[in-house]
Amino acid sequence: MLKFFQFIYTAWALIVFHVFMIILFPVFIIPSLISKKGTWISFKAIRLWSFLFSFFNRIIYKVEGKSHFKRGQNYVIISNHTSFLDTPAIPQAIDAPFKALAKKELTKIPVFGFLLKMITEVVDRSNPASRQKSKNRLNEVLKNENSILVFPEGTMNRTDKPLQNFYDGAFRIAIDAQAPILPVVIKGAAKLMKPSSFVMRPGKIHVKVLSPVSTEGLSQKDLPELKSKIVDQMQKEILN
Repeated sequence: MLKFFQFIYTAWALIVFHVFMIILFPVFIIPSLISKKGTWISFKAIRLWSFLFSFFNRIIYKVEGKSHFKRGQNYVIISNHTSFLDTPAIPQAIDAPFKALAKKELTKIPVFGFLLKMITEVVDRSNPASRQKSKNRLNEVLKNENSILVFPEGTMNRTDKPLQNFYDGAFRIAIDAQAPILPVVIKGAAKLMKPSSFVMRPGKIHVKVLSPVSTEGLSQKDLPELKSKIVDQMQKEILN
């Protein structure tokens, strides 16, 4: 009987997810295409979608540490990743436009690839010239446009460890742009919706924005120490 009700709830949650996504999708895309100021309208639509999804499904995101995010400052936002339910958490924790990174290979998928290019920053590391071009573009975004969101584990954590090994990319980007890193820890999402599963249940997810970490004056040789420091901070918060 419990599984039956969980199936009904999941079906309802997926309907809510897609209905509001379809209704608001033009606002996700069109304003930011018209002008840079339109990016704020697009972001507010994404944030509204997140709150509607949360409200109608009774998946409550309890956010702490919002004061660590300062408007007018662009960050490399990094977050742990354990569930599809992590996605609505970030717009509730960060009240300013940001773009997630996406690999160029994903843009080759018909239709989805076109949409992906509209709402993300695409990174191409296939050769030295494309890597330099991506680096220059990310520096421009961080200095003059938006924050950038990276899940440094690369994929959802399906292990028993609090964190998987972090890739260097997010830290390399932050050092190149001399942009601060803003760690975000999400706890409880995997209990409501396991990785790679579409079955979910209502409940509470805790989101905590940690203190930003400056990269000012750092070079790439400082990357291992910087990464280790932030991994330790995030692990302690997850295990707290």
